[in-house]
Order: sequence, then structure tokens, then C-alpha cells
Amino acid sequence: MIVIDEYLAVRVVAGSWPEALPDSEDLAITAGTHWRLLRRLHGPSGGQLSQILAALSPTDRETIRFPHPEVLSVLDSRPLLDEAAQIAVRYGGTGWLVAETLAAGLTYGRALYSGPSAMSAGHSAPPPTTSTSRSPSPAELIPSPREI
Repeated sequence: MIVIDEYLAVRVVAGSWPEALPDSEDLAITAGTHWRLLRRLHGPSGGQLSQILAALSPTDRETIRFPHPEVLSVLDSRPLLDEAAQIAVRYGGTGWLVAETLAAGLTYGRALYSGPSAMSAGHSAPPPTTSTSRSPSPAELIPSPREI
């Protein structure tokens, strides 16, 4: 099983499987990552993730809301809580989303893939699109993945 972040989850759901992401294993996101996606689907903030989700088709948005396990599994966080808490304490108060993701990677196969956002690379989010320009696809908004 490969644990992926929200940016790669959007690409996979949108049918734009990144070349660097192996297709030989099941994909999963943590419950915290799913929560983050749902929050931005139901309450867009104008940020990068909100813009990417807005570019999805209604069918793809529905798939994000209710992912099918054959496409993307949402992991149960309960078995991860103790290890996530240990990681958070050991590494100086790591937040829940990061600690949960690391614990999931350690528990479910040790493979974590992240689609580095433009924000983490020191760039600003893509500019909002106007009604006279075509909306970029999620694949155009999200850089290639990297294994962590």
C-alpha cells in the first residue's frame, strides 16, 4: 500500500496518474487528509487546494467525497493514534496531519508519496482563473510526486 497526500489523491481521482507514482500497489490517504480535502470541497478558501478542487468535474468531486476503495482507500486513524502521538512528541510537536501520515507510512508498507505543492517549493499559488480563460486541469496545477 502506498500512502499519498491530498494533491496526489486529486490527480489520481481526476485520471491523471503521475508517472513517478507506482501503479503496482493500492493507494490510500489518511483520515486527516480526507478531512482536509472535504473541508476545502465544502468550504473553499481561495488557496491552492481549493483552486485544484474547483477544477475537478462534478463526478471527480463526488469521488473525492466518497472514494471507492479500488481507487483510493481512506485509512482508519484509530490504530495510528499511539504511534502518531509518539512521532509528534519525538520530533518536537509535529502536527496531527504530518504525524498521522508518517504513522500510516510506517504501519502500511513504508511508502509515502507526496505531490509537492507550489507553496512548499517557495512559490505562490497559481493565480485564480478568470471566466475568459480556460481552467487548468488538476494535473497542470500539481507538480510531479516524490517518494518520501
